[in-house]
Amino acid sequence: MKNIAKAFTAASLFVCINQSALAEDDIMSILEGKNTGSAAQFVESEEVAKLKKAVNPNSAEQNIFFQFLVDKNYEKALFQWGTAFNGSVFQKTETGSALEAFLNFKNGLKVTGIENLMAIKEPQKIDSSVTTLWKENLNDKNPVWGFVQVTWSPYWTQVFGLGSEMAVILQRGYVNEDLASLTELIKKTAVDSSERNILEWQLVLNLGIRGEAAKAAQVLSHLMKAKNNPIDPDLMTITAGRLLYQNGFLDASLKYYQKISKKSDYWFQSQEEMAWAYMRKGEPQNALAITKTLTYPHFKGWVGIESYLLGSFTSLKVCDYPGVLATMTSIKGQFSDHLIALEKVVTDANQPAVNHLLKAMSSGPVSLEKLGEDAHRLPLLASKDEGLGLLIKRQQFLSQESEIAEQLYAKSLTFGNLQGHFEVLKNQVQTRAQMTQGAEMQRLQELAKFELEDSKQVIQRLRIVEVEMIQQVDSATKFLKNAGLGENKKGTTGMSNKYTMNFSKDKEIWFDELSNFKVDVKKGCAKESVKE
Repeated sequence: MKNIAKAFTAASLFVCINQSALAEDDIMSILEGKNTGSAAQFVESEEVAKLKKAVNPNSAEQNIFFQFLVDKNYEKALFQWGTAFNGSVFQKTETGSALEAFLNFKNGLKVTGIENLMAIKEPQKIDSSVTTLWKENLNDKNPVWGFVQVTWSPYWTQVFGLGSEMAVILQRGYVNEDLASLTELIKKTAVDSSERNILEWQLVLNLGIRGEAAKAAQVLSHLMKAKNNPIDPDLMTITAGRLLYQNGFLDASLKYYQKISKKSDYWFQSQEEMAWAYMRKGEPQNALAITKTLTYPHFKGWVGIESYLLGSFTSLKVCDYPGVLATMTSIKGQFSDHLIALEKVVTDANQPAVNHLLKAMSSGPVSLEKLGEDAHRLPLLASKDEGLGLLIKRQQFLSQESEIAEQLYAKSLTFGNLQGHFEVLKNQVQTRAQMTQGAEMQRLQELAKFELEDSKQVIQRLRIVEVEMIQQVDSATKFLKNAGLGENKKGTTGMSNKYTMNFSKDKEIWFDELSNFKVDVKKGCAKESVKE
């Protein structure tokens, strides 16, 4: 018995001498003969061992926490966190905050975990063992980077890579950014990368707004040939047409507008802008041919009110006064309920059409055709608004996290104490998801308000067209009467291709269903000659 006691004492002495070495081993693994020799496990275990050494656990609860961490049982480690470290000095350190954020991330609260990590004011003080854990579990290709809202620190670029930085900063637009800052951002990206192409697109818009259309066109020309370009080709094409139009190259702009196919979401916009180009060229008959399509009653909800202004204006230019009045009269039937619907959205965005749009956009891009009649109850640009699309994707991420937080709270009730922490966590995630949904509604209200204000301006301009028509009729009547002139007018035609059709009840206008119109203005007001 004494020999056994001596042997035990000697063994105890041996353990004390080697205490530091044993403290870094997985004792249960040794006793149970578990093999932890795989490369991935070795790296992670090594980092956990380093972290354990840095923390120097001094309680059973902290040792239990590290056992869960070694076993990669991150859910139990998260539940054990509060019991082990609440009120401790370690919890308040940069390393403690980063480790708790890591546990949130590993349990499915990805946005929450990353945002909490990057809220640390002095990240360079985080122990390298925790930084390594983050790097092993999160790379710059993870889509979550596109939805976290943080103030980016250059420190994190060293940790997670340039791709993560670009994904975060590209959430906001750089249309009004200082050109020097935008140029520096572009230089940081790889040639032909999607990040560079997005930034170059922002540069195109930035230069266009500043009136530097020539420079914008140069950048756009390069961008249209770039690889890995996520920008819609039709959007780039119509933008090229706009830049040429802005510089007065009307024929060239028309060629770009004509490239937009009828299947494109930008077709109606391209047609309207093409009509304005014809007006500037002094060819109102061709503009009128286009507006005949745009003001077709069945396109209700797909065409803006400005197309009707353009239709009235082109009719006025060819002295088609009945056409002016007919277009103006049709506006009430086409847009009165639309404007009323927009006013409802401005007052309260929680409308059935809005909910339909948000649900549809949660699955990806949405066409006006897919929205059906609801398209007429929504802002015209809503389905293509990039800001709204980003908010919807972020809300999806946060909604998923909200469900996960709810599940974690339910599980925590059976795990132990400190359930209040998980209830607070659950409420915080749910609140953020609700706030993002509120931001979606606010964005739609902004779009509705903008369109209402624009529509009011268009209606005022329509009144000017009406006054101009009255004056023109009066002046023309007096001129013809005093000059003794007849009404021999010069006829010109518009669209002429194999699809052009003639309808017997429309003797002055030749057209097919979609834009192949041919307008004869022989009864218009462009005279062949004026005799003295």
